[in-house]
Amino acid sequence: MTASLPPPLPLSSRLAIPRAFLALALVGALLGSTTPSPLYGLYQSLWGFPSVTLSALYAVYAFGVLLSLAALGRLSDRLPDRRLILLPALAVVGLGALLFGFADDLQALFLGRLLAGLGTGALTGSANAALMDFDNLDRQRRAPSLASIAFTGGAALGPVLSSAALYLDFWPRSSPFLLIAALALLAGLGLVFGNWPKPAKTPASADRPAARQPLRQAMASLWPAFAMVCAVLVLGWMVGSLFIALGTTMLASLLPAGALAAAGLIVAAFQIAAGATQFLCRRMPAGRAIRVGCALLAASWAGCTASLAYGQAWGFCLFTLCSGVGYGAAFVGAMGRLAIIAPAEHRGSLSSLFYVAGYLGSALSILGIGALVDAIGLLQAMQGLVVCVGLAAVAILCRGRF
Repeated sequence: MTASLPPPLPLSSRLAIPRAFLALALVGALLGSTTPSPLYGLYQSLWGFPSVTLSALYAVYAFGVLLSLAALGRLSDRLPDRRLILLPALAVVGLGALLFGFADDLQALFLGRLLAGLGTGALTGSANAALMDFDNLDRQRRAPSLASIAFTGGAALGPVLSSAALYLDFWPRSSPFLLIAALALLAGLGLVFGNWPKPAKTPASADRPAARQPLRQAMASLWPAFAMVCAVLVLGWMVGSLFIALGTTMLASLLPAGALAAAGLIVAAFQIAAGATQFLCRRMPAGRAIRVGCALLAASWAGCTASLAYGQAWGFCLFTLCSGVGYGAAFVGAMGRLAIIAPAEHRGSLSSLFYVAGYLGSALSILGIGALVDAIGLLQAMQGLVVCVGLAAVAILCRGRF
């Protein structure tokens, strides 16, 4: 008698491993983006470089991200296998981490940050497009929540990782980056040996362009919806980046002088609130998540400004958590809407353009608010931003069709 073969696993189960390693790749890349932040003061004290050099280190990373997103997003759609972008990107992320972790001069730091940005930019758009490919295969809607949770989780864990290494004095300049390189290697091995499926192409329909339609031609019909999704992302990342950059400074101004270390926890609280919201909103319709997120972002920024004006630390902390909730809802909603409108043959290109908009918006907002704070002061700058954020949120809510 011949033994019967076990039935094949459902498609969703077979895709679980590739999805997990794509998420791990995103976490590793985003760890590399934020892990150096608590260490910059250590390098500055060791080597005595001016504060403007710190800004340049941030700028060279952003330049690398934008360069690779713009250059490689369309290439991902033209290759037969997205791993042809993902695997080299992971190698560059790992190399940048090792170079930064064992740097003995400023040139090595700058090169490490540039490589980290190039690898992260190449990985972000292609990994997001691959997750949407998998959703198309098994008719699931996991890409928005999985990508956004991996993105926010990696960004939140980075400073925690390096801060713990500093606190424990566990080779703080090298051990966090060895872990990032190890995660990049593990994710790469998982993508190679993890039963990677062949992407399915979505047939043309009335609300989608025909297959293999040129991107410029496809954007003629997609542009209004895509621009609105990018506007949601820019609003969310603008507020998020301002909290990450200035949240500690704002809360420290409300606390006693000895509580500066406690003030630093506000950034972690913001990221935790954002990550938890993305998980809880993963099944919420994209339009509802966008509307809730934009409304919360505007209201909570106004609340933070009022708390700062009246010297209420508890109010500032409460509204910071509300901002994290709004950021998380807006991000997962924008990701969900992008997954709906993006044609299969242009997912990599649109994902890359999506993140280019987010990075540009956050970078320009940080530069702008920095100049504004120097010119008119922190509170006055925040009051001006209340108007800007509120008007942007109202415009999205009134004009957006989600």
